[in-house]
Amino acid sequence: MNKLAVLGTVLSLSFSSFAAEPWMSPKWTEQFCEYWNKNMQTVMAEWAEFNLNKQKGYKTIQFYREDCNPPKKVEVRIKYEDGKAVCIYGGEAKDPNPEFVMHATDENWKSLAKGEFGFMGMGIMKKMTFQGSKVEAMKFMEPFKTFLIGLGKVPHTDACP
Repeated sequence: MNKLAVLGTVLSLSFSSFAAEPWMSPKWTEQFCEYWNKNMQTVMAEWAEFNLNKQKGYKTIQFYREDCNPPKKVEVRIKYEDGKAVCIYGGEAKDPNPEFVMHATDENWKSLAKGEFGFMGMGIMKKMTFQGSKVEAMKFMEPFKTFLIGLGKVPHTDACP
């Protein structure tokens, strides 16, 4: 019985590194960046190249959950490279001049991550607060939807970061 308890403890410790991170935490955002590079590089490529700040060399999307207090901003940095949108950083928000900043309640984030956008995607703007070029967001609505749905694809907990 004692050996069984020890084995159970060892197994639980070895699997703890695979535990899901709090949604939109810096560690989770790092995992989202990996997800992006496996699943979203082609879909987001045209957007990544559009109106790219040549001095910076990448675009930044910052986002956070309004229900967490204090809110903790995270970001992904996307570089246009060889016809693809490559996530080069995912983690704590550091860019002082992000192209986009988005925040919403947990309920609305979850709805958006499920693809519940409403009339032709216009419901997106009603479910979140969005700072950045709305013209650019509308021009690239389909890639933008892919980004939002991607937020729900990386395992996470509902704990605040």
